[in-house]
Amino acid sequence: MATPTDNNDDVKKDINMVERYEVASDDMEDLKKSKTMGTITINDSNEILLIPSPSADPRDPLNMPIWRKRLLVVLVSIFSSVGLTMVSGFGGLLGFYIPDYVEKGATFDDITHLMTYPTMFMGVANLVCMPLALAIGRRPVFLASCLILVLGGVLGAYTKDINMHLGIRMLLGIGAGNSEALVPMMIQEIHFIHERSTFLMWQSAIQTIISALLGLFASPIAGAIGPGNWYLLGAGLAAAVFVVSVVYVPETRYVRSLEAYGQDVENGDDSSDDQELQRPPVRLSERPALDYTKFAPRTIWSDMRLFVGRADWSEGFYALRNTFQILLFPNVFWAFCLNGLTLGVNIAIATTYSNIVTAPPYNWAERSASYVNTSQIVVALVALPLLGNGSDRMIKWRASRNDGVHEPEARLLLLWIPTSIAVLSSVLYGLAAANPEKFHWMAIVFAYGGYYFGFVGANIVGITYLLDSYPARSGPVLVVITALRGFVSFGTSYGVAKFIETAGYDGSFGTYAGLTALLGLIAFPMYFYGKRIRQFTGKWAVKERSGKPSMSH
Repeated sequence: MATPTDNNDDVKKDINMVERYEVASDDMEDLKKSKTMGTITINDSNEILLIPSPSADPRDPLNMPIWRKRLLVVLVSIFSSVGLTMVSGFGGLLGFYIPDYVEKGATFDDITHLMTYPTMFMGVANLVCMPLALAIGRRPVFLASCLILVLGGVLGAYTKDINMHLGIRMLLGIGAGNSEALVPMMIQEIHFIHERSTFLMWQSAIQTIISALLGLFASPIAGAIGPGNWYLLGAGLAAAVFVVSVVYVPETRYVRSLEAYGQDVENGDDSSDDQELQRPPVRLSERPALDYTKFAPRTIWSDMRLFVGRADWSEGFYALRNTFQILLFPNVFWAFCLNGLTLGVNIAIATTYSNIVTAPPYNWAERSASYVNTSQIVVALVALPLLGNGSDRMIKWRASRNDGVHEPEARLLLLWIPTSIAVLSSVLYGLAAANPEKFHWMAIVFAYGGYYFGFVGANIVGITYLLDSYPARSGPVLVVITALRGFVSFGTSYGVAKFIETAGYDGSFGTYAGLTALLGLIAFPMYFYGKRIRQFTGKWAVKERSGKPSMSH
């Protein structure tokens, strides 16, 4: 077991721990506190401010050593990859199931439900599990999700009936659903605002590359060992993630006041007699040293606790209620619609591309259909520097030109790139699918990757923009942007087969392109009027508290 001294040395070495935090009262006055929710100072005297403010507690997730943070990001990313591959990567395996199910009386529309319904249940999972995670902690919900993937993979390997198969895939949707809201919440809870987009994009890039590789070889693996063993492979990977995560994924929940986010405490009652919770943002050079007198050290055993602190069921209930309240905010509703639409169109493409490339004139083998996923690897490599590091650099650059003040709308400045490519890709996909003799198969591959880039852009930009806008309500924000969007995406992709029958590929995907363009253009008024929206809605984005927070260490 590590001694307090060893622990302190390790943290100092990994996160540049400096002299013990001592700030004069006049310096504290210099740090600006905003009454507008989301408007904060991130640069002061040409130095980055750490937001949210870290405490002196060794078990504060923000004080985790760098290597632990990186490992957590990798583990939750692999979890996301496995879950999403088992749900969305199934498109490359549909060809193996279609003949048998058609012979048993199922229609193609029935078979596409194996792709669309699990997506809806991903949203259901978030709607239920996110309030649960806010009440009892992130770690137990995350580990339970890993086990659900293991169970779903094992059951899916041996099912022969389409209805049973659909039920199992909906179970997989519940397990995979937490990759969309819980995972981003865990990542943002261990990082500061000025680095948040970078590591959310790292998670997305790792997830995309692994998912693409698993999806890429889905058809060949299924062709070589059978589609049932493809499910067993996913179950094995989920089990491996579970075992390692038991040791290396600690609880990331930690109660902080609005003042720790650079907000004026008048925005909500964050009263507490714990001065650690009331610390305002500090400069990097004034980061508090770890206090082993007042707090217990972080050990491998403390990290392995299933439950950390008392359950706060009122927080879970409030988050569920606040989810539907916050959905009425114009900026949240817009981001929710954009995310839901792009996810739905992405699923519609994933559901239909296999039939296109395996039919004349392309005539790909069934086991080669999943090679279309190669384009997503390119997307990950392009999106990482542009939407990850680029977004964080953008907000710091904008803040430097605004007296150090960060406005969340700065996150929207890069959104036009992925949305423009998504519109082009949707049009191209519709035209190529409707007239394959006039287009090379590369048009399908490009369109698949291009629209996925649009979805990733809408997702990362939307999440970081709203998390910056409403720091006190990250849970409801993530439920809206990831959970409820599942219902929009389900509505978008559910009737794709019938939509194509009536409007054709060019008509249906042309419609999707128009909707994408419309929602993308709304980013312009959001950029200019977003602060006014936050000024009006901020008072509903905080929870009044009384007494001490329920979190204990």
